[in-house]
Amino acid sequence: MENLATTIFTSAVVASISGVAVNAWLENRKLKNATQLDALTAAVVLEGFAITCADKISDHDLALSSGGHAGSFLGSVPELPQISVLVGFLRPKKASVANELLIFPQEIEQADQAISFWWEVTADVGVARNEAVGQVAKIGLKASDLALNIRDAFKLPKRDLIFGEYNVRESLIRNIREVGNG
Repeated sequence: MENLATTIFTSAVVASISGVAVNAWLENRKLKNATQLDALTAAVVLEGFAITCADKISDHDLALSSGGHAGSFLGSVPELPQISVLVGFLRPKKASVANELLIFPQEIEQADQAISFWWEVTADVGVARNEAVGQVAKIGLKASDLALNIRDAFKLPKRDLIFGEYNVRESLIRNIREVGNG
């Protein structure tokens, strides 16, 4: 009878401990999957922002080449869509990416302030427009780099921002070089 009681008691203890362990493992798995989805969403939003920056620069180039009859001139950095940084981003190897993501809106604001400064202090519209192109290209490239870092930190599939012959990263880099040499 004592062996039966010991067996029942031991089985109950093992079942309760293993139940807690299994539940903890399942919750951790759910959190990891949710965090990866949030990271993927952030990366896609940043890539979309980089594409928007490159598109605005192309539109600006069209306005320049058409004398303002087509396209539109750049006057500021495009608006960054909302990006969430959740608790799962704060794991040891991912905290630096979370830091970059949280700082990025401030970098956009600084780039926009630099553009505004040039519009206010220079009488040369070409210089102000050139500065706008440079700042938007730098911010677009930064968004693309940040998306790459997020994909790397969370072990997400890589994405090349190439559409046919159009390479978004190369376009942004080329515009940064042209403004730097201009």
